[in-house]
Amino acid sequence: MDGLNTRDGIDRIRGMRLHRTMQAVAAAHPFYRGVLSKAGLTADDFRTIKDLQKLPLTSKQDYISDPQAFRLNADALPDDFTLEERVIWDIAYTSGTTGGKPSPFYNTTHDIYGILDQARRCNEAEGLMPTDRIANLYPVAAFPTGAFLSVIRSGMIGGQPVVYGMTGSAMSDYKVRNSTAEAIEKIEPVRPTVLWGVPSFIRRFLAEAKRKGADFSDVRLVVTSGEPVSVNLREELRANLQAMGADDLGFRARYAFTEMQGGLVQCGDNEAPQNITPDLYFLETVDPDTGECVPCGAEGHLAVTHLHRRGTVMLRYIVGDVVTISLDPCPVSGRLGERVLATPRRTGNLVKCRGMLVNTDVVLDYLGAIDGVGDVQIEFARNDKPGAMDDMIVRLELAGDDTLASKISEDLRCAVSMRPTVDFVPRGTLYDQAKSLKLRRVIDSRPPAD
Repeated sequence: MDGLNTRDGIDRIRGMRLHRTMQAVAAAHPFYRGVLSKAGLTADDFRTIKDLQKLPLTSKQDYISDPQAFRLNADALPDDFTLEERVIWDIAYTSGTTGGKPSPFYNTTHDIYGILDQARRCNEAEGLMPTDRIANLYPVAAFPTGAFLSVIRSGMIGGQPVVYGMTGSAMSDYKVRNSTAEAIEKIEPVRPTVLWGVPSFIRRFLAEAKRKGADFSDVRLVVTSGEPVSVNLREELRANLQAMGADDLGFRARYAFTEMQGGLVQCGDNEAPQNITPDLYFLETVDPDTGECVPCGAEGHLAVTHLHRRGTVMLRYIVGDVVTISLDPCPVSGRLGERVLATPRRTGNLVKCRGMLVNTDVVLDYLGAIDGVGDVQIEFARNDKPGAMDDMIVRLELAGDDTLASKISEDLRCAVSMRPTVDFVPRGTLYDQAKSLKLRRVIDSRPPAD
């Protein structure tokens, strides 16, 4: 789009689109209609991106407790809004739930057009080519997830054929889901050039494919989302692909969430994920207590604002991660969208155990750097023996012995002031894609305090 190559151009487009979006939410979105009314504000109070500071933050709890309040009431839109802006095209779902139910995220036809254009731009940034053949390795979940849909949309707009592994829970009256072995048999003959999925499952898929002697020599790009990708995991994926004949491999790890329908992407290996579509989304770091912006370069809670959506709309929505944002141009492409530096960390990464606050990020970073380790998991468990304290258990997919267990336990005691129990388990033990979309790396199985 013209205007996205300068800061002034981006600000101008953002201001116009924000004002139009505010006209929609003021008339046709119950949650924000209430917010504006309470603050005595109208759509005309929002002409530039800086005017967003007039709004309070929107929490995840606000959304998941009443997702219908964020949904467009098409009949209430002003007359000058188009048919495409009124018609619900499809629904994705977030994993944030209340009462065990996923939260719906509604897309109008207008929104789908924007999502497809976003997919086109993400394809370009990540280096997908028209000649690619894509393997969608995301599972078929009980509800349509943004990750699974993102691969479909990328292939649609880019013209690339997509083959589906169709793995996932087999709890259904219909035989529609495949085992890992069946997925390999289906995908191998297509000779995919791009593998796209959750890192934990791609690891398992490639390990099984290598064991079977499969040929994945045409693979040149691995795209992931849903979990961080450690250096060790990347090298394991590379080694398994090279053993099956692949060469000159690229890796792109998306920082994705449903509320951004595609997420932030890397335009090169190890580059910072960036907002490819600054005309569609505005990202800021904020202090969750005051709602004030945190200066670029400092840590803050990530908030996203939809600038050009109609179905489900969110303004200054707290994603749930602590990040650092840079406005410096991408060193590879020169693009000017916000870039997220370092690995985002969840706000719930501090867990209290034995009276201590344990930073689980520190534990996971340490475990992920151990040579040869597969998946890892931390569990905080109640020890019911009289006088016993709660346990922190770390499980590693690794062949280990008492000496290594003692070293890991002592290293973590020094790092987080908590000596864990260390369990070595066989590979494939911790993650079962038939039961969950991604590995639960931190589990607190203790009952709530009375």
